[in-house]
Amino acid sequence: MKQMSKNENWDTVYSQNFMTMWYPNEDIIRFCARLIQKKLTHDRVEIKRPVRRVLDLGCGNGRHAIYFAREGFEASGIDISATAVEWAKDWSRREGLEIDFRVGDITQLPYQDQSFDVIVSHGVLDHIRMEDAKRAVSEAARIIRPGGLFYLDLKSADDADFGSGEQAGKNTFVVGEGFEKGLVQHFFTLDEIHELMNESFKPLYIETHDHRLAPDFKRMIARWIIACERS
Repeated sequence: MKQMSKNENWDTVYSQNFMTMWYPNEDIIRFCARLIQKKLTHDRVEIKRPVRRVLDLGCGNGRHAIYFAREGFEASGIDISATAVEWAKDWSRREGLEIDFRVGDITQLPYQDQSFDVIVSHGVLDHIRMEDAKRAVSEAARIIRPGGLFYLDLKSADDADFGSGEQAGKNTFVVGEGFEKGLVQHFFTLDEIHELMNESFKPLYIETHDHRLAPDFKRMIARWIIACERS
């Protein structure tokens, strides 16, 4: 059987109309309000730190780049799926927003050093192998300015799906069923988060968001929520 490439896997996911959230993740909104700017009224904001350029790393259909563009920032997005990027471009055109969306590999980013003030990455680095996640973080460290912010969230090793699928390394499995079938899923421990950040980023906050599902509330979805500053 022919093994699909990473971009073919994700193109399949998007072409079947999965992964189609059309609103920003709440934890990214909280990150913006806590560390960048907080909306006080319909026309007033409290500026926490000066930010101009924001990159959505693994942007999918562009929902977070579009959120930041609506908030007045110069937004960009990159994703390995050409299908997803076409969706993002179409959406931004319909919104009348100028956003630089590109198809590309997050382990080899096509941006100059210190190009961005903020990078956000929602549910991306846990869908690649640990060695690739480290390369992606190294690239993020290269393109973000000193003192810049890096937000990411990752599936926790406490998640109920830990161990599902074919094992492909430490805490790493290939999803065996569902719309993410064939994709890599890494489940992070706290030690691995610190290993991932290395000395490039200083954590500002690390939280876990856990919730249990009906009917018996024994099955738990668990994610790490992380905000860091470039050292």
